Amino acid sequence: MLEYIWLSLTAWFMGFFPLFEIYLAIPGAMAMGLDVVSAIIWSSFGNFIAIPFIVVFYDQLSKIKRLNKYFIKLSQSKFSDRVSRNGFTFILIATPIVGAWAVAVIGKFVGMEKGKLLISSAISIGIYGVILGVLTELGINTFFN
Repeated sequence: MLEYIWLSLTAWFMGFFPLFEIYLAIPGAMAMGLDVVSAIIWSSFGNFIAIPFIVVFYDQLSKIKRLNKYFIKLSQSKFSDRVSRNGFTFILIATPIVGAWAVAVIGKFVGMEKGKLLISSAISIGIYGVILGVLTELGINTFFN
């Protein structure tokens, strides 16, 4: 039981951490021994939790000079214009591509409604998490069985 808690927390943290996000969190958690469903759930939850974190604390985080530079760089990217034009649909597609942290900053910067940002990114992370989990499981079964 303690091992499962440790693996779940590790998967959650890897999903939350901007350099890992869900791309490495799910395969990493499965490689450490977490089952595919738990790896998807904990990694996806860790990846998603960054979005409400940024939405709620955006103003406080932007006061930190280094983070503010990062936020400005993200908000001036080519994705920012697309988010403001296409909103919900673009977030569904962009979240797995640019990452949850970037989508949250861009969505907040362009003034996207919080509910739409949270729902579209949650759906996107969930779908992408399942796809990653299934592909990782298929790869493990193909090469190691």
